[in-house]
Amino acid sequence: MTAKKGASVAAEPNLPVPVPLSHHEASRQGEERDMRIKMPLLQGVAFVLLSATVALANGGPKPFLFLKTGEKFATQETAGPTVKGLTDYIGQKLAVSFEPKVMNDPVKAAEFCETNKPSVGIVTPGFYLQYSKTFGLEPILETRREGVAAERYVLVTRKTASDDTQALKGKTVATTLAAEERYVVGVILQDRLGENVCLKFTADIEGAVFDLADGAKDAADAVLVEEGAWKLFEADPELGPKLKAVYRSEELLRDLVVRFGGDTAGIDAEKLKAVLKTMGDNEEGKTILRNIRVQLFVDPDKERLAKVEALFLGK
Repeated sequence: MTAKKGASVAAEPNLPVPVPLSHHEASRQGEERDMRIKMPLLQGVAFVLLSATVALANGGPKPFLFLKTGEKFATQETAGPTVKGLTDYIGQKLAVSFEPKVMNDPVKAAEFCETNKPSVGIVTPGFYLQYSKTFGLEPILETRREGVAAERYVLVTRKTASDDTQALKGKTVATTLAAEERYVVGVILQDRLGENVCLKFTADIEGAVFDLADGAKDAADAVLVEEGAWKLFEADPELGPKLKAVYRSEELLRDLVVRFGGDTAGIDAEKLKAVLKTMGDNEEGKTILRNIRVQLFVDPDKERLAKVEALFLGK
């Protein structure tokens, strides 16, 4: 209903009639409203500051190195979130905060270790053998990958090449592990090709195998392939007839969970073992294991470890 000019406006039923506030009252209510808005923000800031203070008191998050040499997807951007799931899980169980660093270059990983002093990591056998004394690496567990019964490599050549590995001396071998030269030459190949073998880095083993099969101009003379991958190539109707395996390595060490500096790492080795070994006992742990493609963590094979250490040193 429209009010007539000059008539008073009656309040609608059940609605409060506005009452003008004094300047002082309006100012007071405004301040109360501002405080209600600001309080959650102030509480959040206080929480962040408190968390930072606790972290500083405990020395901050402990660096955790995750190294997979030559693996193109093993980067902080690609695999960082997945590895963080693992380190957060371990950290919750041990009441420790970890900061994961994912890398695929062992030389850069060594530089990272020198600067950042990680306490724990999962590294390749080649890195462990090369830097065990430098960084005081202590092997805690081995990682057993999903679907990999044993870690082995196969040296693949063209079907028409010689069966004698000596024919590859001085030739090029494509591998993702080129940066771990002594491990490849001394441990995987057991010095069968001599020290003059030329390792050619590739992040794309499949592409290197196709180039080898097709006789591409820039193809390597041989490709070092994980045994599981070779079985797939060998069964391929296009590739299989063009290729052959001229060498199969002995069973090798798996990637190792290590402590840096032993007890000085500030991480209890037995507690760390217990956490990792029992991950498969709960759904959260099972999910994380699937994400990092690990079946389970097992005790290091001491006999195999001693053997590869001797091979690495040329004994």
